Amino acid sequence: MTKTTNRIMAGMAGAVLLASGAGAAFAGLTPAVAESDTQPTGTVHSVADYDIRSSWLAQDEGYTQVADVRGTFDFDQEGVTPNDELFNVFGTAILSMCSKPAAELEVEQTGVANYYINVGGNVQKSFTLDLSELEDDEQEMLMGCSCATGSPFGQASVIGIPLASVVGMAELEEDVNTVTAYGADGFGQPLPLQYALDKNALLVYKVNDQELRSSEGSSIQLWMPETVARYFTRNIASIELTREDSVPDVQQVDPTYRNKIEIKNSSDGCTFRAGDDITFEGVADDCGSPVTAIEFSFDDGRTWTVCDTEGATADKWVNWRFTTSFDEAGDYQMTVRARTADGVVSPLSASLTFEVV
Repeated sequence: MTKTTNRIMAGMAGAVLLASGAGAAFAGLTPAVAESDTQPTGTVHSVADYDIRSSWLAQDEGYTQVADVRGTFDFDQEGVTPNDELFNVFGTAILSMCSKPAAELEVEQTGVANYYINVGGNVQKSFTLDLSELEDDEQEMLMGCSCATGSPFGQASVIGIPLASVVGMAELEEDVNTVTAYGADGFGQPLPLQYALDKNALLVYKVNDQELRSSEGSSIQLWMPETVARYFTRNIASIELTREDSVPDVQQVDPTYRNKIEIKNSSDGCTFRAGDDITFEGVADDCGSPVTAIEFSFDDGRTWTVCDTEGATADKWVNWRFTTSFDEAGDYQMTVRARTADGVVSPLSASLTFEVV
């Protein structure tokens, strides 16, 4: 008997990824039932000095319970968030993307592309640089952007000049250990210089092939893999390379929001019949540690189907898809979590209810 395949309608708010056509998916991975020794030891796990309680386990609300659900799984790390989705997330144009809370950002729909920045601080001689003259150093990267709190919200293909190229042009004084990119509005977040270089920070002027523009001068924006969005300074007017008494700390993701998991579709308006294939899809991101598995439960966390994401890297999202079917009519709930290379299980729940008739 031929089954009908129904992809759940994409109806969730937020940045749904576009298919990239890059053909880099790891298809046909085989799910496995979690063994007892791979299950979490309890509903609480520790991250640094925090105890994080998983909020969804054992929350039976009358849904049909199915243990150890099998299905097919695949994932990739390709695709970009459409620019209009990025605009919606931040409540402003992409040129004002990350570096300040959305309520403080100015809407700047017009402007010009300006690649000039001033370089100063503890250097032998300050200078002004036009990044467009460093086109031989230009790099393109696919990179995620995520807040310290909240959901994952953006992945983009960015083009720019490595910060290392600019630092290499400066004659640094001894013991310079800090870099701060200041926006035209005076906003700046100090970073350890070595951290920024190790992360291959980019001075970006194109996002998803769209040239950044500004009415405040420079339209350059700082991007760094595996780094929270507060450091993605916009409209960079100057870069200061300084010698500080202590190297600044780098803000990390709030432990409550580590290993973020989202379902990017909705069952609203969909009719599923017993025996139909149903495909669930979403994204996972930890902003620092690779996601090693996506795990699914259809019995309120009593059992989990483990789907490995071997080869996934920490600098980009994991876009996951899981297809299964149900032989009996009823109300169901799918819960999904992710697991990282350093052993963290998603602290916050992601679940979707649906009906099979």
